[in-house]
Amino acid sequence: MENQAPTHPAADTPVVSGAPVTSGTLDPLAALRLMLDETPADAVPVVPLDAEACDAITDDTLVCSCNNVSAGEIRGVVCGGACSSLDDVQVLTRAGGGCGSCLPTVAGLVEVALARRGGC
Repeated sequence: MENQAPTHPAADTPVVSGAPVTSGTLDPLAALRLMLDETPADAVPVVPLDAEACDAITDDTLVCSCNNVSAGEIRGVVCGGACSSLDDVQVLTRAGGGCGSCLPTVAGLVEVALARRGGC
């Protein structure tokens, strides 16, 4: 039969795009594992917050609640010369290293601080 669905290697479970299907529905855990295994971390672009929005964030604002990192800490490591990229800031402060929901804000703060590095 040419149109028969392929089966999962571990069982006779049909698969859709590499993820096992149970009773005609996609197994959510298998789909998540498949997505995480096949999606490189840098495949999802981070769109930085714009400069105007970054300027409205005060230094004492907690930006990364997972790792307790404030906007002032991020600005400080960039303006102080310790960091020159988003990756550097993530390594030094751990900002964005938890759930990742703060990455657009962290990226925006880094971008703005780098652009203003001489005037920090």
